[in-house]
Amino acid sequence: MGKLEGKVAFITGAARGQGRAHAVLMAREGADIAALDICRDLPYPRYSLAMRSDLEETVRQVREYGRQALELVADVRDSAAMAAAVEKTIATFGHIDILICNAGIADMALTWDITEEWWDMMLDVNLKGYWLAVKYVVPRMLAQGTGGSIVMTSSVAGLRGEPGMAHYCASKWGVVGLANSLAHELAPHHITVNTLHPTAVDTDIITGMAQAADMATEDLVEFIRHGNALPVKLIDVEDVAKAALWLVSGEARYVTGQKLNIDAGRMLK
Repeated sequence: MGKLEGKVAFITGAARGQGRAHAVLMAREGADIAALDICRDLPYPRYSLAMRSDLEETVRQVREYGRQALELVADVRDSAAMAAAVEKTIATFGHIDILICNAGIADMALTWDITEEWWDMMLDVNLKGYWLAVKYVVPRMLAQGTGGSIVMTSSVAGLRGEPGMAHYCASKWGVVGLANSLAHELAPHHITVNTLHPTAVDTDIITGMAQAADMATEDLVEFIRHGNALPVKLIDVEDVAKAALWLVSGEARYVTGQKLNIDAGRMLK
């Protein structure tokens, strides 16, 4: 029996990268998956986001483990769309036990060169999107009365400043504040809330950020490598997914309000 047998996980940003890794690993451990993504590009960031075919691939991989998968196309910034996605999940599975707030964007620019549109988009996707997921999932968890687990993807950039990423850092620091407040509020209900703080992860976002900054991808990766204490360039999506799995499993039932670094020692420097 898997660690998440009988559970339902609602995962935002599930079409590719870290979100897909969360979905597939949790399915392998017995969870049914509600996989949500926007499946279209936005005016910002300055690279392509996941498409419908990416979300379909996530669903296919989940079903390979014999688990049910619900494909949800929604913009995490859209209150009505998020409410509808949660309602559809409940109608399909009957409950939500795990919320993974993962949908996010990243881009690079000097603080004074960030446009108002870029700033608003970054905060709306990376922070408001998390709050809206919480707003509609948490009442369902409370009504169930069976506890639950919430994990929010922050970043090492949610623990310190990073040059050329002020708007991203602001959003990821905001995630920590949101999660810590929520952890206090939900502790009496046996719902844990924790944040993940990875160093740079090997996903399409790295290529996109390099493109946006007019850098060669190899140069950006090399810059990142120098910041890690361990001799690694990028960590794998599975490294982050395994950390999330532990946090939502019974093994971490008394872990809440914590910031879990998967950073190759980046915060040592």
